[in-house]
Amino acid sequence: MPLFNATSFPFPLVIFDLDGTLVDSAPDIAQAVNRTLTDWNLRNFDLAQITLWIGEGSRVLITRAFQAAGSDADIDQVMPGFLKHYGDTALDGQAYPGVAETLQALHEGGIKLALCTNKPEQFVRPLLAARGLLKFFDDIVGGDTLPERKPSGVPLRYLADQFGLPVTRCLMVGDSESDLRAAQDATMSVVMVSYGYRKSLDLASAGAYAVIDDMPALLNLR
Repeated sequence: MPLFNATSFPFPLVIFDLDGTLVDSAPDIAQAVNRTLTDWNLRNFDLAQITLWIGEGSRVLITRAFQAAGSDADIDQVMPGFLKHYGDTALDGQAYPGVAETLQALHEGGIKLALCTNKPEQFVRPLLAARGLLKFFDDIVGGDTLPERKPSGVPLRYLADQFGLPVTRCLMVGDSESDLRAAQDATMSVVMVSYGYRKSLDLASAGAYAVIDDMPALLNLR
């Protein structure tokens, strides 16, 4: 772990994405998707395919899965079963290496931390608590907390307002195009991680403040 000097860190508030940034949750999400498909007597998909559908919220995810399986089922009828299955698997996601230590260093350095995810809010705090990460966060916005979610910049602007900070003094850390587009919409600086669920996103041309290969590298920002 690099030594962290809070006085030289350029942002007093860091807003993190969850899935694919802090936690590798694709396997448990895939399990919930396939259990739901099985309930409807539909084909299952492998982890790689389901991972490509992650990032824009659970409703978009399950809609894409059902469309790919050739079903025109009413998603309003599908969602309760999916959320039940997801509730059974949601605590299985594992934090990426160095995440807990990085959050602890930022927190102890006086940097405010928030979370902005498209995961339904009911699943967010239990997962963070299970991984020992909840104690580091000062505020949390889930995919159903506000009328708009990422890739809208509304949740990021909301969090900046909650801390009384202009967006220019806040940083978004994420892995996906939804994170990038939300930061761009909010005119907020963004750090992209090179792991996670970026799909076909070209990080080299993303215009990010930085691209990091592991979370501890965040502590080196200047």
